[in-house]
Amino acid sequence: MTDIAALRRESIDLEALLLSREYLYMLFHKLLGGTPDEAVIALVLSKATRDVVEEFAGEDPSMRGLGRFLQDLGECVDRGVLLDQARDEYTRLFIGPGELPCQPIESPYLTHDMAIFQENTLAVRALYRDRGLALARLMRIPDDHVATMCGFMAREAASSVAELCDGRLQALADSLRRQEAFVRDHMLTWLDDFARCARRSKTAVLYPQMIEALAAFVRNDAVLLSESAFWAEGAVAASGDVIADGLGALPGSPETAVFAEVSEALDALKRVRPFGIEDHELVSASA
Repeated sequence: MTDIAALRRESIDLEALLLSREYLYMLFHKLLGGTPDEAVIALVLSKATRDVVEEFAGEDPSMRGLGRFLQDLGECVDRGVLLDQARDEYTRLFIGPGELPCQPIESPYLTHDMAIFQENTLAVRALYRDRGLALARLMRIPDDHVATMCGFMAREAASSVAELCDGRLQALADSLRRQEAFVRDHMLTWLDDFARCARRSKTAVLYPQMIEALAAFVRNDAVLLSESAFWAEGAVAASGDVIADGLGALPGSPETAVFAEVSEALDALKRVRPFGIEDHELVSASA
């Protein structure tokens, strides 16, 4: 039998990373899915966001660069000016009028066809339905839009946190492998190209840098998901499908207090409603 104390110590580090990735996917969902407002900008520049980025980054230079960018942006730019410029940038990249300089959806990068509802769109829709989800406003925006994908991954990340804390190791392993497949099959396929295109925008106030950061985050997340699934599978082989007392930080521990702060910041992020976000929200498919 595996030493449960050692397993728990390892699971605390994993809980920190799983919480961080849930926060970051939710942040990108809100930032890329609606016209930025004061609340969105405040959360992007918040200490909570910088702390989460630092937790997830490790030694990765791209993710550490994101932390420095956010800190410098918060210190050097008037927030009112930043908000006006970010709105202009978002409108140009995601709304129009006219043809968008870079499509924020997966399919055109795979087929080189600018049509927005393609076979891949339906494949992504089917994956959402496999998880009991569908777009709240189906057919308004393609299912393979970057903001919707980030929202989907935030939901999946939340499930992984719950599975870890409940000690449901087999469910956790399956969930992490499923998420890894989605990331590799539907996000790594195009986000680097999207980021390179966004970098050619006539301004680079916020969105080109954040799209580039998303691409780096997803690359790192694919590795994290693979390694975490391997850990969970090893724990299942050694200790069984379920640890009855659960895993992760123990109640009253310093780690629990830190994770509670992250969860509080995540709840605040979930409450933010930038204009247009409803087009990218997933709800129960039976609703």
